[in-house]
Amino acid sequence: MATLPITDTPRSFASYLGPIPMARALWANRELTTQFAARNIRGRYKGQALGSAWSLLDPLMLLAIYTFVFGVIFRRVDAAGDGGIARYALEVFGGILIFGVFRDTVGAAPFLIVSHANFVKKVVYPLETLVVSQLLVALFNLAVGLAVWLLGFVIFSEAHVPGPGILLLPVVILPVALLALGLSWFLASLGVFLRDLRTPVGSIMQMLFFLSAIFYRIEDVPEPYRAAIAWNPMAQAVAAGRAVMFGDAGPDWPIWGAMTAAGVLLSLAGYAFFMKSRRAFADVI
Repeated sequence: MATLPITDTPRSFASYLGPIPMARALWANRELTTQFAARNIRGRYKGQALGSAWSLLDPLMLLAIYTFVFGVIFRRVDAAGDGGIARYALEVFGGILIFGVFRDTVGAAPFLIVSHANFVKKVVYPLETLVVSQLLVALFNLAVGLAVWLLGFVIFSEAHVPGPGILLLPVVILPVALLALGLSWFLASLGVFLRDLRTPVGSIMQMLFFLSAIFYRIEDVPEPYRAAIAWNPMAQAVAAGRAVMFGDAGPDWPIWGAMTAAGVLLSLAGYAFFMKSRRAFADVI
């Protein structure tokens, strides 16, 4: 198992900004990263009577609750057109899955290093891979939820089988994953020094959840506020995800390109910030 030790020679912030060295460093620790992610997935359901079945039951229960509240009580079903409540439920669930990649990665970041203090103090461990492992856990949750979504599509959709456009879903998820990585490296580092950071991040995630066009479409937002929602990259990701999942259209490529470029820059900056500041972790923890 290959790991990269922390050298004694301090490096500048700019020296960590190269995408190729970053990719090489993360690739060198790929086995450790995937093993840690697998351990977290197993540990999440260990000791529970239903075990890993909760990975299916959790999204199903959320889908039922959100569909009832927004589709029945608030009567948002008409926004889904002729598909009725089934189409609306699948649209909402698809949005939850896409946003979940961002939420599950970024939301865990502030406490990620502090909760593994033994890695900081006792072991020469590539701490930067903890964020990547958390992203892999989020992608696993996406895969499980997508299986539930596909089952619902087969049962309730008139087409019964999604179109080939759904194969573009990993492309849609790419900028979301890059943005989540960049922010998580920043927050994981800052969380070592600001222990109360987890609370405001959780509150912001909750607000962003309702501002990401999950229970509605961007075009349904009143004109004075539509531009503000449209500038939210997660709202654009949800819209693009729905488009390819239902075969309505492809992603808006200019927007996708801008989000991907921003994600690359943010991930490089977040990685450099984390690598530069991790030398102080042991002194604080």
